[in-house]
Amino acid sequence: MSRPTPLLAALALAAILLPAAAGHADHGAAGSAPAPQTSARPLPLTAIGATVVAVPPGATETSAFLTLRNTGRAPVVLTGVRTPLARHAMLMTTRRDAQGLTGMSAVNTLTVPAGGTLKLGPDGDHLMLMDLARVPRVGEKVPLTLSTRDGRSLTVSAVVRKP
Repeated sequence: MSRPTPLLAALALAAILLPAAAGHADHGAAGSAPAPQTSARPLPLTAIGATVVAVPPGATETSAFLTLRNTGRAPVVLTGVRTPLARHAMLMTTRRDAQGLTGMSAVNTLTVPAGGTLKLGPDGDHLMLMDLARVPRVGEKVPLTLSTRDGRSLTVSAVVRKP
């Protein structure tokens, strides 16, 4: 039996590696600039009092509250939230109708005004964490990652507290 030559070994290796590498190739025109990366510019937001509401065993959802302060000159538009604690999370708003009834609904965005604050609390806008992966323990810190319209994100550490 003959031994493969280095050339045959290199061709065999190329046949294995090239299809896998093709999935990572830039599909733009030759000489085109690489796709722009998301800006590493930090968000002008600070989070104050981030909490997740403790729930009893068997609960499948909870709320998260915090105040966001925008030190920037432009509004920051939040478009989502995620956390490893829940399989699904949403931005929520609470409104009172003309009859005085209160109702919650999911919204696509919440805005932190330029130079202002957005309070996410039990009586108004808040974050809903649904389909919990597990029940959080009182005192535990839970990461919440807020995403913005411009593709940036802010991760805050929320402490689980009893209501």
